[in-house]
Amino acid sequence: MKPVLLDMVWPAIFVSETFWHFWFLIIGSIVIETFVIKYFLKYSWKKSIIVSIVGNCASGIVGTFVMTFAMLFWHLVADTLIFRATFNVFNWVATFVIMCLGSVYIETYTIKILYKEKIKRLFLPMLVGNFLSYLFIAYYMLVNHKINL
Repeated sequence: MKPVLLDMVWPAIFVSETFWHFWFLIIGSIVIETFVIKYFLKYSWKKSIIVSIVGNCASGIVGTFVMTFAMLFWHLVADTLIFRATFNVFNWVATFVIMCLGSVYIETYTIKILYKEKIKRLFLPMLVGNFLSYLFIAYYMLVNHKINL
């Protein structure tokens, strides 16, 4: 019997790794989301900060791992049936979009449960804050040539 080497990498691993290298990004994300929450939801500054921190903690603790492995499922399906290439442009874009939306849903549902808010009211502020965070990560990865387009 021959040994088989099972090294496997998918774009979500690079995105998650970037989160760990840029842990301070969460502070920026909390600040951005605090302003967005204050603007859209008309919460007090204190409540806006708390909501942002709680949502980001839930997303950071749960989302980083859940979304990384959700993306593994994406690649098992998409790469096998459609693309035959894990690191093509479409898969990079899909990685950022799916991971960003996953983070938005985790934050939105966490805040909905804790503060009894409607998802419709929470979704846009969480989307804007997360989009800006993921945009920064994509920029960093492009500039540092971690993404080859």
